[in-house]
Amino acid sequence: MINPVTIQDLTHSVRENLTRFWGEMLEIESQDNGLVLALPLMLPDGLQVVVNVEYISPTQGILSDHGRILSRLMSEGLNIESESTGDLLDERLAVYELERDGFEIQKRISLPPQAIDLQIFGEALVSVAHLTYRHDPSSPEENVAARVVENIFQEHQLQPIRFAVLEGQLEKKIKVDYFLRGTRGLALQVVSRKKALLPYMEQWGWRWTDLKGKQPQLVRAMVYDADRQEMDDTALKIGKSVCDVFCPYHEAAQIEQAIEMAGLG
Repeated sequence: MINPVTIQDLTHSVRENLTRFWGEMLEIESQDNGLVLALPLMLPDGLQVVVNVEYISPTQGILSDHGRILSRLMSEGLNIESESTGDLLDERLAVYELERDGFEIQKRISLPPQAIDLQIFGEALVSVAHLTYRHDPSSPEENVAARVVENIFQEHQLQPIRFAVLEGQLEKKIKVDYFLRGTRGLALQVVSRKKALLPYMEQWGWRWTDLKGKQPQLVRAMVYDADRQEMDDTALKIGKSVCDVFCPYHEAAQIEQAIEMAGLG
C-alpha cells in the first residue's frame, strides 16, 4: 500500500511538472491587433499548434488559425471540398462550435480569453489536422468565379491587391480576396464555400456593414457560382442588402459596373 504522504508528494510533483511544461512550451507574441500563441499541443506532423487572438472590441475577439490547418491539408493532397471529407470537417467544426471562412477556422470569444477557450480551440485544430490520414486525394476544383473575376481585371489592365486586409469600424483586420484603390476603391470577395452558405453570408454581412461604417465610400462587391453554390432566399437577400454589387460570376456586366463605380473603369 502506498503511503498517503507519498501520494501527496506525487500529486505535488505532477502538478509542478505540468505547470513547468506549460510555462516552457507556451509562447505569446503581441501584434498590432492581438496575440499569436504557440500552445503545448502538437499536430500530426509534430509542429506546435499556433493560434491567433484577434481584437475586435474591448470585450469581443476572434480565435483563428489564419488558414494554417486547412491549407496544410490541401498541400498534402487531401480534397477538403469532397463530399466525404467535407462532411467530416463540418462535423468536427460543429462539435467544437467553430466557423470556417475559406481556409480559416475561427471562433468568436469574449475578451480577455479564458484558458478553456484557448485549450479547446487548440484541441479542435488538432482534431481537424488528423483528417490528413483520410485517403481522399484529388486536386481541388478550380474556382471558376475567381478565374472570371481575374480575367475581367486583366481586360481592364487592373492589378488588385490579393488578400488585402482592410480596417472596419470594429474589426480592424477584414481580409478580402481583391482590393483596388481608386476614387472610391473596390473590395471584392469571391464566395469560396459550397455548403452552409447562410452562416457564411451572415458573417460577411457583418463584415461588409462594418467596412461601410469605417469606409462609406468603398464599393463592396461579392461574386458567387450560381451553378455550384445553392444560395437560399435569405442568403441572397443578405448579399444584395450589404453589397453594392452582388451577382453570379457570369453576369460580367455587373462586375464591370462595380469597377466603374469605384472610379477604375
